[in-house]
Amino acid sequence: MKEPVQFMSQLTAVEYRVPEASALAQRIGSAIAESRIIGHACPECGKVYVPPRGYCPLCSVPTRDANEVDVQPRGTITTFSVITPLQYQGQEEKDDYVQATILLDGTHSTIGMQRINGVAIADVHTGMRVAAKWRPESERVLSGGAGRNLALGEAIAGWEPTGEPDAPLSEYADYIV
Repeated sequence: MKEPVQFMSQLTAVEYRVPEASALAQRIGSAIAESRIIGHACPECGKVYVPPRGYCPLCSVPTRDANEVDVQPRGTITTFSVITPLQYQGQEEKDDYVQATILLDGTHSTIGMQRINGVAIADVHTGMRVAAKWRPESERVLSGGAGRNLALGEAIAGWEPTGEPDAPLSEYADYIV
């Protein structure tokens, strides 16, 4: 017979240093704080990447502030996973939920690990059109201390279905990961 799992409390100390965010990361964070998602359009091929990387991964050319474009906070679910939280001491999540990869409209890269809300888990599917639900500014929490930029997950509470018809597979097939 297996013994039940036992918990043990142990005090530990870990020291680490969070490096200053790059100028580009700070720019991304500032845009997110304003409820905006930005990308960079490659000056050669025109593809738009979110988040901006400072270069086009296909053409290997630099992108700069002049290449910045605003991206609408809506897109298509390309893949998703149902997460069943493991119960451990201090765990607050108890119910299953969905995290998805989303291809934002007008972009050529996906954003992953985005929480899907406002729909039953059984109804989530690839091709579903979703839009960001921004947290109120008062609830946006910057974790990590000074020099950090605001991350998308700290500003968006989740993504909800738009009610639009599903996107055809041909529009997102190359972005299924």
